Formats: sequence, structure tokens, C-alpha cells
Amino acid sequence: MSEATPVTVGDTLRQAREAQGLSRDEAAVRLRLMHRQIEAMEMGDFESLGQPVFARGFVRNYARLLGLSPEPLLAGMGGATNEPVAVHREAPMPPGSWLTSPWLLLLLAGALLLAMVPVVLYWWLNSEESEEMSPPVAVSDVRPRPVADAPAVATEAVQATTAESVVGADGSPLDEGAPAVVGAVDVPPVMKTDPQAASMPSVRGALQLEFGAESWVEIRDATGRMLHRQLNVPGSSIEVRGEPPFDLVVGNAGQVRMTYNGRPIDLKPFIDVTVARFTLEE
Repeated sequence: MSEATPVTVGDTLRQAREAQGLSRDEAAVRLRLMHRQIEAMEMGDFESLGQPVFARGFVRNYARLLGLSPEPLLAGMGGATNEPVAVHREAPMPPGSWLTSPWLLLLLAGALLLAMVPVVLYWWLNSEESEEMSPPVAVSDVRPRPVADAPAVATEAVQATTAESVVGADGSPLDEGAPAVVGAVDVPPVMKTDPQAASMPSVRGALQLEFGAESWVEIRDATGRMLHRQLNVPGSSIEVRGEPPFDLVVGNAGQVRMTYNGRPIDLKPFIDVTVARFTLEE
């Protein structure tokens, strides 16, 4: 009588599967393995399953699926040691410094950005200002000019050339080439100069501006001195004197009328959106 052939691990798994009426494909689906891996375990080809630790894990799960005790099967696996695989634990990485935390860096970047916004806005709004500014020239109220200034008004009015029709003192029309007199008034001839006015330095440029709406105005003379810088209310007017050329910034320029030494100045060619920026030569 011949000795009985010992039952291998693969035979045990196969017989248990067939006893339960499961196919290899059904077992593979339940274990989430491939068909060839189920076949390799039943054929005892554990080396094709990879490292021994993986093969032992596959057999353990297969035995539990079939209701078998995994320990005897694991002990009978050929080519797969029963010794547990040594696991070397690496030393934990030291916690990173809070100074290098990405959240902290992001928070600091956001705070820096918020701090820069008002600085950039202030610089942009004041880009036309210099670090040192002379006090602005006071704005004259809208009132009749005193009689002492009448000669200057008459002199400037004589230089105006935009009047459409000119009438002489006797009512007869003047020649078309004759200088126009705007707002002619009875002005006594200048016989004597005011001693106080004579002591003041001569100024070659006089600017007059009338405002139909609110307008921000900045005026500098040839020396770079700020002659006028403020918001002007509707219905007001100013007169500024200084040495040309003048650098001007006129806000809401479409609502501003301007004359230079009595000559009207058209601001439309200089307007960008609503602000006129230009240099007025002599």
C-alpha cells in the first residue's frame, strides 16, 4: 500500500473554493485580485506573487474568504518564511520651524500687500507735488476791482483780440486791424505811478480763471514755485501773476474759462478725460 500524497497549501485552497461553488474569477473579484494571482496561489507558485510578505498576505486573505484558518496554511507555504519581516522605523522628522510655515509666509505677504496699497495710492495722487512747496497764493474773491487796479485792467483789455465788433469812443466803427477793447470803461490816464506799486518787482504773466463748476487747479511759475493749489468752488475766480512759462494742472477743465494777459486760452486741446495738463509759454 502506497503512502498518501500530502495535501499542499494550494490544494487546500482550491478544494475549499470548489466546495463552496466559487470560480476563480469570483474569488478574484471578492479579494480584488487578478485571476492569475488566484491561480498562482492554488498552484503553489508563491514566488510569482512578489515578496514573501505579499504572498503571505494574499494567502491569509484567501483563507479567510474560504473560512479556513490561515496559520496552518502560512506554516506550510514553501519559499515564504514564517519570520516576520523586520521593519526599521525611521526617526521622525523634526517639526519645521514656525517661521517657515507656508501659512505664516502667506499671511505676512498679505499684510505687506495691504500696507503697500495706501502708500501707492498716496504716491499716485501726489505724483505732481514736489517735496517742498511754497504757500499757495490767496484766491481773490469775486468782487469789483478797486479803482487803483483800473489801469492794469485797461492795459490787459487792450491786448484782447477776440471781440467780434469794436466801437470807438465817438460811436464810429474802428478798423478791423485795430486792437479790440473789451469792457471799455472810463479810465483816467495813468499820470503817476503808485510808489508802493513801483517798489514791487515787475511780473510779466497774469492768469485769470473763472470756474463754472468745482475744479482743482495747480499753477507753478518758471522758478518751480507753487503759485496756486486748491479746489475752487463754482462761481469763483482767481488771478495769478508770476514769471512764465507756467505749468498748469486744471481739473474739470471743460467748466473753466481762462485768459492769459487778457488773451483767452482754449483748454480743450489739452484735456485728457477731464484734466488739462500743459505748459503756458510767454
